[in-house]
Amino acid sequence: MPLDELEVQVFKFIENHRLISPSSKVLVAISGGIDSMSLLHVLLKLQRFLHIEIVAAHMNHLIRSNAFRDEEFVRELCVTLGIELHVERVDVPSFCAQRKVGIEEGARILRYDFLERTREKSGCDCIALGHNLNDLAETILYRMIRGTSLTGLVCMLPKDGHKVRPFLYLKRDQIEAYAMRNQIPHIEDESNFDVTYARNYIRHKIMPAVRALNEDVESTLKQVHFSAILFSRHACQIRERFKDRLCHFKNRVIFSSQGMDELEIVEMLKFCVEEYQCQLGYRQIEQIVSKLKESSWTIDVSDTVKVKKGFEFFSVERINRPVQKMILSNEGVYEFNQWLFELSKDVKSDRHVFINARQTTIRTRKKGDRISTTKLKDLFIEAKIPHFLRDEMPLVCVGDEVIWVPYVYLNNSFKEKKKDLLVLNLLNDPYSCILKERSERRKVI
Repeated sequence: MPLDELEVQVFKFIENHRLISPSSKVLVAISGGIDSMSLLHVLLKLQRFLHIEIVAAHMNHLIRSNAFRDEEFVRELCVTLGIELHVERVDVPSFCAQRKVGIEEGARILRYDFLERTREKSGCDCIALGHNLNDLAETILYRMIRGTSLTGLVCMLPKDGHKVRPFLYLKRDQIEAYAMRNQIPHIEDESNFDVTYARNYIRHKIMPAVRALNEDVESTLKQVHFSAILFSRHACQIRERFKDRLCHFKNRVIFSSQGMDELEIVEMLKFCVEEYQCQLGYRQIEQIVSKLKESSWTIDVSDTVKVKKGFEFFSVERINRPVQKMILSNEGVYEFNQWLFELSKDVKSDRHVFINARQTTIRTRKKGDRISTTKLKDLFIEAKIPHFLRDEMPLVCVGDEVIWVPYVYLNNSFKEKKKDLLVLNLLNDPYSCILKERSERRKVI
C-alpha cells in the first residue's frame, strides 16, 4: 500500500531532524485522542521504512470520570494491533494539592516522569509525542502572555533529549483530515473544551480572535519559534566560549567581563544564576544592563542569591556570613573565609610576615579603618579589589595596627626576620585566579 502524503511528510521530517535512528525501540505516548492515535498509526505505517520496534504507554490521570473508558479503549486497541502497552494510574489531583501546582502543570510533571521511567524499564530509545504546530503556537502564546525570554519561546523541539515530536510542524487540521481519510479510531477528551484551563482558553477563545487578524497565525508563530531556536543556540555558544572564565568558590561564581558585550554578560550571568537553581527575571536583566557602566553594585535575585559587580568582575553568590575575627595562638593552619594561612617557625610561602603570635589577629575590615593617614577603602580601590570581596578580605593586625592586607598593603618592617618571631605564611587564597593580575602593594610606614 502506498504511503499517504502526510506519512511521507512525517518520514522526511524524521529523517531531516534525525529523530529516530534505525533499529530503535520507540515508546509512543497515547492518550486515545486524535493526535496520539494518528501518530501511532503513522509510525506503524513507517515501521518497515524506519526499521523500528513500537511500544505504547498510557497514563490514567484519574481526573475525569471517563478516564477508565479511555484506558480501556487504549488497551483494546493495542491488543488488536499486537502492540506492547504500559499503563499506569496516577492520582494527579492529589499530587497537585500536595505540591500546590495547577492541574495542567502537575499532569505534565507526572506524565513525563511516567514516560521516562517506562522508557527505561522497556528498553526504549526514545519517546514519541503527538504535539503538533497548533500545540506549539498555543504554548508560545501562553508563554508570551505569562512573560518569558526569547529562549523561553523555544518551549518544544522536534528532538529534546529522549523525547521526539514527529508531528511538531503539522497543523491540527492536517492530522484530523488524515485521521478521517484513514478511519483512525480515537476518543474525544471532553476536558479539552473546558476553558477554565488556561491552554484551552487560549485554544478556544484567543487563537480564533488572533486568526481574525492572521488566518495563518500558527505559521507566523513557527517563525518566532525558529528565531528563538537560533538565538538559544547562540546563547549556548556564548556560554561555551566563556565557560573557562568562570571561577567557582564555596558560595559564589566569579567571572571577568573584559571584552564581553551586553548580551554575553547577561547570558553568562543567567548561566551562573542557574547553578543556584534560580532565574534572572526581566526586571533584573533590565537593571543589570542599565548599570553595566557603573563600577560596583548589587542586585537581589532571590532571598538568598545576589548578583554583584566590582570593576570588570561579576559575582553570583549565595548569601554567606564571613568570619569576622580570628585570634592566632599556636603553630598550625588557619582558614579565614577560605584564605589559608600557616603559623610556623619556617618560611613556607613567598607571601609571609614575621609576627609575635600573641599580639596578632586576623579580622575583616571595619568602618573607619586607616593605614597611616590613608583610608583602607581608598587602598582597596587603588588595588582594584572588587567591592564584593572587600568585606571578607583578611586584615592581619598586630594590636590595632593593620600590617598586611594581601594584594593591597604590606608593612615591610614585618618582612624582617627577628629572634623569637613566628612566620605567618599565606599558603593559598581563594581569589588568586582573579586577583593574580593585581600587583601586590608594598608600602613602608
